[in-house]
Amino acid sequence: MRLQPKTVKILALLGTGVLVVAVAFFAVLFVLVKDSDPRLPAVTAYAYGEAITVEPTRYCELDLTECSEEGSIAKLQVPVGYPLQLSLPTELSDAPWRLYATYDGPNGLEIVEQGYRPGQATAVSVRSKTTPEAKLLGVEIRLPSSVVDENGDPFQRAVWLIETA
Repeated sequence: MRLQPKTVKILALLGTGVLVVAVAFFAVLFVLVKDSDPRLPAVTAYAYGEAITVEPTRYCELDLTECSEEGSIAKLQVPVGYPLQLSLPTELSDAPWRLYATYDGPNGLEIVEQGYRPGQATAVSVRSKTTPEAKLLGVEIRLPSSVVDENGDPFQRAVWLIETA
């Protein structure tokens, strides 16, 4: 079957038009993706049937050259005796990090610190203490930087805060 010259021209024009539209679409898509703001790593917190996304209150590059301090303290109710479950992004779980849990108990405020090695945990549960009964007031997750102070302690490059009371 042989196509008439007019049909060949129409098909060639249509093919060229589709190619131009496709190239334009991908060029616009590339510019939008290239210029978009990078998303900061977020922690997912879950307790008593509710889940929230926790953005960092502070997030810096490893050497503290570029920082963002746009986040705020997240709030999630955690009744006494129920756990707070945290799911961590790889940017956090693949690095050494520390978790600080603050409790209000019969002897006043108590802060419990737990350190984690790279890859040790991608999720953790923070339990409300029941003996003696203590209410979990909040959790702070810290990611250290490569910059240290005069005592050799690292400055924090990222912090996630969750108020649970």
